Amino acid sequence: MISFENIDKYSYGYRIMYSLMKFAHNTIFYDEVIIIGKENIPKKGEPCFAISNHQNGLMDPLAKLTMFDDLRQPVFIARGDIFKKDFIAKLLRFAKILPTFRSRDGDRSDIRKNNDTFETAGEILSRGGTVIMYPEAQHQHGRYLGEFKKGFPRICFAAEEFSNYNLHLKILPICLHYTHYERLGSKLLIIVGTPFTFEEFYETHKNDPNLAFSKLNDKTRSILKEMVLDIDDKENYNNYDTLRLMISDSRSKTQQSKFNYYQHFLEEKKVVQEIDQIKLNDFQKFENLMDKTKQYQDGLKALNLRDWLINSKVNWGFSILKDIGLFLLFPIFLFSFINNGILYYAPEMIVKKLKDRQLFSTIRFAVGFVTSLIWYLILLMILFIISKSILFSLLWVFLSIALFKLIFYWQKSVKKLFHTYRYLLLKGSDDINKLKQLKVEILDFFKG
Repeated sequence: MISFENIDKYSYGYRIMYSLMKFAHNTIFYDEVIIIGKENIPKKGEPCFAISNHQNGLMDPLAKLTMFDDLRQPVFIARGDIFKKDFIAKLLRFAKILPTFRSRDGDRSDIRKNNDTFETAGEILSRGGTVIMYPEAQHQHGRYLGEFKKGFPRICFAAEEFSNYNLHLKILPICLHYTHYERLGSKLLIIVGTPFTFEEFYETHKNDPNLAFSKLNDKTRSILKEMVLDIDDKENYNNYDTLRLMISDSRSKTQQSKFNYYQHFLEEKKVVQEIDQIKLNDFQKFENLMDKTKQYQDGLKALNLRDWLINSKVNWGFSILKDIGLFLLFPIFLFSFINNGILYYAPEMIVKKLKDRQLFSTIRFAVGFVTSLIWYLILLMILFIISKSILFSLLWVFLSIALFKLIFYWQKSVKKLFHTYRYLLLKGSDDINKLKQLKVEILDFFKG
């Protein structure tokens, strides 16, 4: 294993790479990145341990990096099994990532290396650095908060021990929420909570470290649980997930102005809480709601339709106008496809082989980012050879980058039109009428 000594030392190479990745992350990959509570971030130089929910592979660390505007270079802690190959380990060290091993990832010698990681992280914090970790120790396959492992509190108390319990380390809770985990063109919401300390557990740690670890985990998890969208009912998870979107979208449409994404997130949390309340107060009503939601999901799947179409005001005239618009924009789409198609579709070759859907966006971003650095340089050289004009070549490449996402929007619009036409052709059928009635009945559960 390579050395991780001085991993927190400022790196200009890291700074350059980070600037490029931040641009690609915030401007190209995501449609919108919203940060709430940025004023809660401790100042650079104050020891800060940032923790959050973990649901989207390596996109979660990138999301964290977008929070900091003060050029700090935080150190991350990630699962150790990805460090097995020296080449990968060196890349991860450059990215300022420390390994921590779980019992299922390695042998006893690997587990013992965790002590070195915890000590290194503690030293970084004691020097006023920023460390970022995911207490769940793995990304979750859904919108819920997993159980916390002991690595997180061990690092916190290690940092305090280095300073004789005078560091007063701040733990910074962060909520990450995505419209879609898997694809380009989604929205990302980052909510930065109020930092807190844990002096009340110092004496406990001196006498019974494991008890102190447990208490700090409980405190931190309860704080983060209030911030995130947490669907506890795994048995009915799909029904909850359908309802949180259906009801929040319905409420958004009834407002004079649609919710912004943060307001929409709060409404989604409210819907989940309302379902939990129905379950607590009237279990028969809850089972009825779950049954109707399952019927509704099955009906949509059988007809290959989407929820937003049911009881919508779509019509043939408006749909045909959209078709004409797509036709008129086709030459611009073709320009983007020719210049960016290799970047857009190359990651899909890998994604198709993955079983873990929470890594889809990671692969799409990482492979797309690396290939773009190579491809746009090649494209620039080809254009210069043909045109003999560096200005023309640069403008062509910049225009290609600006229109990159048009491939995604074009495909998305075509798919929406396909579903719209399918809905219009089936409109008035018994199957559509049944779905309309089911949706009305489901919405009635949330009135009053």
